[in-house]
Amino acid sequence: MYRVWQFGRAVGAWFRPGDDGQDLARHALPAPAIAFYAAMPRYDRRHAAGVARALLARGHREPELVAAALLHDVGKTVGGPARLRLWHRVTVVLLRAVSPGLLSRLGRDGRAGSWRAAFYVQLHHATIGARLAEQAGCPSRTVELIRSHEDRVAAARDPQLAALQAVDDQN
Repeated sequence: MYRVWQFGRAVGAWFRPGDDGQDLARHALPAPAIAFYAAMPRYDRRHAAGVARALLARGHREPELVAAALLHDVGKTVGGPARLRLWHRVTVVLLRAVSPGLLSRLGRDGRAGSWRAAFYVQLHHATIGARLAEQAGCPSRTVELIRSHEDRVAAARDPQLAALQAVDDQN
């Protein structure tokens, strides 16, 4: 049910103007990273800004964590062999529910131009995003949080990563 709600918010972002976190990004990110943030679709920017604001509301003021919140999904649409579109995301949710192994098999081909490249991006967006953050001059801690933002085992040892995952799951 959560994924249906998340999908509704993403679709709504196309039709409703609103705060997509650009001001927050200008204060929290180095200039090259702001360009990556701005290149994300509006629904991704809104999601990322929601994650960052939720962390701030919970008292997490660490600049590296806020920056990671803003860029944690940048690899889905910037810098990879394909841009993960909304219909890909719906397909990914369905595949995870029905056949997670099929998603893994589809995501093996990361060649640009391949119809399977978007599934590769979904599976590897954390690594892609971490590489972009590093190229943009983000601190190493921000890069590591982005790289690990879907790693549940690592979150058990890292309170900041656990906080990022918790608010990401809720937004």
